[in-house]
Amino acid sequence: MKTILKVILPVLAFTLASAGAVSTNDAKVKDAKKTVAIIGYIQNPTAASCLQVSVDCTTNNTGQNCMSSETPARRVWHKNAANACSVNLFKVL
Repeated sequence: MKTILKVILPVLAFTLASAGAVSTNDAKVKDAKKTVAIIGYIQNPTAASCLQVSVDCTTNNTGQNCMSSETPARRVWHKNAANACSVNLFKVL
């Protein structure tokens, strides 16, 4: 009986430690993938005249355009080097 405990107890401790290490790493990866609200711009009425809005969007192409939260929703852009709001922003999925 004592021999079995001497073998099983270290194996059990190692298993719990491994599971804990994997679960904390997974949490760190999920935190890294969280998005941050960025400054976007609504064309008002042209790309040279922009209104600033805060949106949860990305410059990575997800296939869906970033839209404002107002009604009716308007497409949100990012400014380019010429200070015109014409760079595509995409919805975070």
